Amino acid sequence: MSSSAVPPAQRPNPLLRIVITLAILAGCTWGGTVAWRHLKPGLFGDKRQEKVPVVKVRTASIAEEIIAVGRLRAVFSTELRSEINGRIVKILAVDGQKMKKDEEVLRLDQQDLLTQIQEIERSIEAAKLRSQRARRDHERLMDLQKRGVVTLKDFEDSRITFSLAENDAAIAEARAANLRDKLTKTVIRAPHDGTLLLRDLTEGQVITGAAAQNGGTLLGEVADLTHLMVRTNINEIDVARIKLGDHARVRVDSMRSVLMSGAVKRIATSALETGSDRTRVFPVDVILEEADERLRPGMSATVMFTLARVDEAIAAPLNAVFSTPDSARYVFLRKGEGFVAHPVEIGIADTRYVQIVSGLQVGDEVARSRPLEFEGDLPVSTLPTAPKARPTKSSGESKSGSGEGGGKPAPTAKSNRAS
Repeated sequence: MSSSAVPPAQRPNPLLRIVITLAILAGCTWGGTVAWRHLKPGLFGDKRQEKVPVVKVRTASIAEEIIAVGRLRAVFSTELRSEINGRIVKILAVDGQKMKKDEEVLRLDQQDLLTQIQEIERSIEAAKLRSQRARRDHERLMDLQKRGVVTLKDFEDSRITFSLAENDAAIAEARAANLRDKLTKTVIRAPHDGTLLLRDLTEGQVITGAAAQNGGTLLGEVADLTHLMVRTNINEIDVARIKLGDHARVRVDSMRSVLMSGAVKRIATSALETGSDRTRVFPVDVILEEADERLRPGMSATVMFTLARVDEAIAAPLNAVFSTPDSARYVFLRKGEGFVAHPVEIGIADTRYVQIVSGLQVGDEVARSRPLEFEGDLPVSTLPTAPKARPTKSSGESKSGSGEGGGKPAPTAKSNRAS
């Protein structure tokens, strides 16, 4: 046996080596965890607090509005439709032309009516001749009847024949008058002064009259473009907050830099039901107070109805105000290095800010999102009592928000969208 060989009794036990290795690894893991916990705040700071954005409470002018969309149309306009069927033979005006009352717009084919009128005129002449002959026969028999040489039956037959001849002549006259009236309707005229908004028509096109089931072919309209309005649809919740004469602001989509003034002229007394989601809406007409030659009927426009306005109000961003299941409003007010749930009383809101009636001061810092230490909804019983309200400079009536749902930001200004 070699002198370098180790006796079996002196070799290390494999199981002992495994136990020692595991013990060393466990010690290193525990030591590394303890060291990380002590070094992490100093190296990276408290990430939980840094992730919560904060904002200072400030003063702002807040206006609560209803925003709706609609289309421009003339206040006074008349659609052009033919009363009879026919074929267009001549278009005498162009789209956009200024029209005077009774000025010709287009003509329909008159040949068929002229032929019928000639035919009925011949029928009238024949009926008049028969009537004259019947009158002479009746007058002759009347003299003979007085002398007693004509029977009563022959006399009555002559009287009836004379009456029928006069009746046939009157019927022919009525038919002729009806055809002449139809002939005048082959010329479409402007019903009043205005601008012609002509559809895409071509000479030779066949059109249907207004008596047709679909209302006939729409030829165009004559509109007074000096007075325009916007017709929009307001939902049944908001329409009760609008009244006749209310001021509104109008912005046309094609002229975004121009803001025009208007007034509510009409509020429909009955609702319409939209086809898509079956929402009930009320048509509202807003008359524009100033005219602009660039405006055209059919343009899309946005109408803003101001319900209330508060100037120099204590304001917080919408996403900084939260609500409990019982609709109590609160914010997360910054206190030192952390936050506390603080109750507030709110007023009106617009698309960015909500009015703080009481509970906060200008310069207070509030969180714009829920801090991680506040999970779930906060019951009303956990919130302290909000301070009393302070007077603010207000123009218009302030209305409290009515949003619901725990942990949600305060509601934005109402918005109503329609096609």
